[in-house]
Amino acid sequence: MWKKISSFPLRGVEVKLRAHLKLVIQSTELLNDLIIACANYDWAAVSAIAEKIAKIEREADDVKRKIERDLYSGVIFVGLKEDFLRLVETVDEIADKSKDSSRALASRQPEKAELGVLFESKMDIKKLIEGTVDIVKHLEVAIGLLDRNAKEALKEAQKVEAMEECLDEQKLEIIKHITQNETKFSTLSYLQIRDFIFLLDMVADAAEEVSDVLTAMIVKSGA
Repeated sequence: MWKKISSFPLRGVEVKLRAHLKLVIQSTELLNDLIIACANYDWAAVSAIAEKIAKIEREADDVKRKIERDLYSGVIFVGLKEDFLRLVETVDEIADKSKDSSRALASRQPEKAELGVLFESKMDIKKLIEGTVDIVKHLEVAIGLLDRNAKEALKEAQKVEAMEECLDEQKLEIIKHITQNETKFSTLSYLQIRDFIFLLDMVADAAEEVSDVLTAMIVKSGA
């Protein structure tokens, strides 16, 4: 991998990059399970899934640190070493925001009726999470295309930007809905659910940042 991007082999870093990305995707995919458990008002499951996401995020952090060490000690064209470091850092931010959003939701158990308001929105929170998972999977495709078809990789990265804008509109619709129904929440529950949605939105923001890094790498390489 990366042969069209780097002038020198990455000496095993590629394997760790793939392992890191796999963990990040796992952390994001678990958000689907989290919201299903929330819809079922199974707070034991919500808490367990949030802790599982946190565990995977810690594992991803460990792999990220190993990649950083390898990159600093490896032989890579100096103009691209910083790009690879930035790439792994931005990808890692996706797992970090997945952890933050899941912990915000699991931090306390709202009343069942309060959670019901979240699922009454014209824009279902489940769809927002499905879109968030999908945007991260598009990044996986883009990164996988780097060494095979840089033009297609660039197209996938640009799709991520368009998808993020769509998710942002969905987020605003949900925020508008819960704000219009604010009196149905306790103050703590309203703030908790609002924070969960904003932190969830940061997962997509982090994905868009990864796409920006990928775009810069492709343009710099002249691929």
